Amino acid sequence: MTRNNSYWLLQSIGWFVYALIGVAIALIFYEHVDVWVILAQFFSAIVMFLSTHLLRYKMKLDGWLKLKLQKLILRLLPTLIILSLSANGIVVGYTILTTDLIDVERFSISVFLLFTFQTFVYFLLWTAVYLIIFFFRNYKKEEVEKWQLKTAVKDAELIALKAQINPHFLFNALNNIRALILEDHMKARDMVSHLSELLRYSIQFNDNEKVTVEEELKIVNKYLELESIHYENRLHYEILTKEELNRCKIPPMLIQLMAENAVKHGISQVKNGGDILISVEKDGKDLVLEVSNTGKLKKNLGNGIGLRNATERIRILFETEPDLELKQEGNMVRSRLKLPIVR
Repeated sequence: MTRNNSYWLLQSIGWFVYALIGVAIALIFYEHVDVWVILAQFFSAIVMFLSTHLLRYKMKLDGWLKLKLQKLILRLLPTLIILSLSANGIVVGYTILTTDLIDVERFSISVFLLFTFQTFVYFLLWTAVYLIIFFFRNYKKEEVEKWQLKTAVKDAELIALKAQINPHFLFNALNNIRALILEDHMKARDMVSHLSELLRYSIQFNDNEKVTVEEELKIVNKYLELESIHYENRLHYEILTKEELNRCKIPPMLIQLMAENAVKHGISQVKNGGDILISVEKDGKDLVLEVSNTGKLKKNLGNGIGLRNATERIRILFETEPDLELKQEGNMVRSRLKLPIVR
């Protein structure tokens, strides 16, 4: 049901009930109740119906509903007084002409003002209910629009971040293949096979916000196999995880990026190569991704575009600030990333 239809329905039901209450009161307190008395109650309800609808039209036409509460009240009070005087005058005139409910000889200005005050109270209650419903619906609409906008911004940010990460990885892989084509075409062929699987993964999950740890580690293993071919005996790696954590969700290409940094800034800088150790552990309600590599920690490594993108994706997807730690431990550099567990 549209907002306009619900307004007409509630308006009709409300004032119809008002007319029925008037009829019930007349039957209880008056001895002679004829059809004209009943018609007078319904006539009163019709006048109230039209008066409140006129008030609604006035508020919408002049933009009162966009005003602050204080300014809205300053406009409503005199309008309600004028509307109450007019509506009560019409109802009293009709009642006097068609029924004996009002004793003309005893009727006075004070009685008229008393009836007017009663009408004013009815209009005031109607206005309060209408404004509460109006502002509540607008609040819900604004909340929905806010979340839709937030979602759209997230999608745009994720698209931009993924567009930066995927070419970065691709260019590195192609450079490795180019370096081996003339030296060892068989190894180059193996690297092409591994690269095709990596690209398939990248394309398959590029539209996903999250992948499982198991899916990510499979592609990391392929990546390190590819790099171990390039570095021959200079690169040794090990991946440790627990089966219970395999179904946890993380942003795609996250661990792969950490592994890539370990190779690029660690193994490639050490003459005799070294080791890479990847582990996935649980720390309370958090998932801990840790990559350690042989080498020395470089200054401003945490400001690289890859790590910035990784932490930014976590912030967008999990709505929390990621806990990233880079630390030198002996001859090993440890990168430790903590994020909420999502299954």
